[in-house]
Amino acid sequence: MHVLLLDVEGRVLEQFLNEGLTFAEADGWRRFAPVHRDLFDNFLFIATTPAVGEGTWARFPTACTMYLSAVGGDLQRPPPLIPPEVAATVAEVLSQFRRTQPGDKFVEGLGRITEHQYQLAEQLFYGLGGDLGDGLWAAGLRVYSKMMSARISDGFVHPALGGHLWHDVPAGPPHLPDSGRDVTILDTIEALSQTWRTSRTERPRIERTILDHAHTLGWTEDPGRALERHGASDAERPPTGDGLTAL
Repeated sequence: MHVLLLDVEGRVLEQFLNEGLTFAEADGWRRFAPVHRDLFDNFLFIATTPAVGEGTWARFPTACTMYLSAVGGDLQRPPPLIPPEVAATVAEVLSQFRRTQPGDKFVEGLGRITEHQYQLAEQLFYGLGGDLGDGLWAAGLRVYSKMMSARISDGFVHPALGGHLWHDVPAGPPHLPDSGRDVTILDTIEALSQTWRTSRTERPRIERTILDHAHTLGWTEDPGRALERHGASDAERPPTGDGLTAL
């Protein structure tokens, strides 16, 4: 059985109802995302599962298979509100995906993910999350964070519900300063979410604050620019017009 993003959102909403959220309040939380966007976000949710410590690497090929089956192989049309360059990165990865075949080599120590599939996971995580020198798991966490913050800022999940899902990755990589704001923001969102649960009068302000934070992240930043801002080696810097390496 595969846990889907919408399933998790439903479980968290039920948890909030058990903690005192009224039916009227819950009705006000309802959001209806376009199906294509739900499928796209769900793909990234499942694909990043191993990076955030919530499952094995076998979830990555599962995510690829599910998304390709759902969209019928149509990878050229960007999902609603997803920047074309983000959709193109995902399309490039998925266009190379192949199911496990007899004789394929699995990555030692990572379970049922082939070397080819693992290379695609690297391409996806670094392509969307950037390579800041902190490893593949941190890059995957950045992808997860971008997906959740974009889902909140685009209005497809209520800030209180989305904020809980955004930060709730306790088994993921540590939130180090060098991992970028997509990672360090998780501590801020966790603190806001905890206050939301204990202070009913503060809830409107906290929801607005979570939404404001989400608007500054999501898919708004090119991972390449993030890499450049955090510092890249000379070999990684683009050449200038005269063919020399930029300083």
